[in-house]
Amino acid sequence: MTAVLVLVLGCGMLLGASYVLMPKDNSKEAGMINPKANGFLAEPSNSLDVLFVGDSEAYSSFSPLDMWNRHGFTSYVCSSPAQKTSYSFVLLRRALQGQSPKVVVFETNSFFKKVSINEVAVNALSEVFPVFEYHDRWKSITANDLTSPVQYTWKDSLKGFRYSFKIKKADASSWMAESSRVASIPGINKTIISLMVDYCREHGATPVFMSVPSTKNWNSERHNAVEGLAQELGVDYVDLNKGDAKVDIDWSADSRDAGDHLNYVGASKVSKVVGKLLDERYDLPDHRTESEYNSWNEAYIAFQKSLKSAKKG
Repeated sequence: MTAVLVLVLGCGMLLGASYVLMPKDNSKEAGMINPKANGFLAEPSNSLDVLFVGDSEAYSSFSPLDMWNRHGFTSYVCSSPAQKTSYSFVLLRRALQGQSPKVVVFETNSFFKKVSINEVAVNALSEVFPVFEYHDRWKSITANDLTSPVQYTWKDSLKGFRYSFKIKKADASSWMAESSRVASIPGINKTIISLMVDYCREHGATPVFMSVPSTKNWNSERHNAVEGLAQELGVDYVDLNKGDAKVDIDWSADSRDAGDHLNYVGASKVSKVVGKLLDERYDLPDHRTESEYNSWNEAYIAFQKSLKSAKKG
């Protein structure tokens, strides 16, 4: 009886601390960790058709507003620097609480990042007790944190995408050289990925694995590993580095950092191919003439202005 009482009191204390320390909005100013990855929290309920999850390869390659302009489906890139699968699963569950996407795209570079049991446990506990994620916020809490309800209002105008016009030539001389070897995907990642795939299907979303062009991060060994996992889980796999879906990247001009990430020119090429593929293969809706989606048209116009300004700069 005493043990139960201690457990209840402990949980109560964790819940109380969690309420105080968790950000009351999803903005950087409110203390949100990875605000761009969490910008979907302020999007209208059930308004997103596609979600992208993954690390910086995802947010450097997928431009939701470019895809919107060509096809009219809505999407959001739920990615953060060096994102691991354990955090991808957190974002996926968080997103599907308020959204009902038809497709969830998993960018596959994060499949190969090592994840510890401790990271998995902390990520899981943080969903119930945010104090585990926001314990450092005690230094900056205000009276607002003690009394205000949680209300997500911050929207990312680029829907999670980040772009650059920097150019640094990549060495693609051995990129995607043929190999029968298979890279190793950590076992814990395979388990998490399988759980994410099941979670998508349980919520009516089609999971898709996708590898974006990168001379530093991608090769035939990794392709073979993801292809095998996709077959095992019954998931569609699209490798933009080879085959019919290969994107025509100019490695002398389309990367911002010597083949690690794409710049905007490279990302626009990827988004053109991906937008067409998703639209045709998964029968996505076109909202461009629907009044409730006018904000997307406005966001695209603002995006074009920012691109012109960035080019001049």
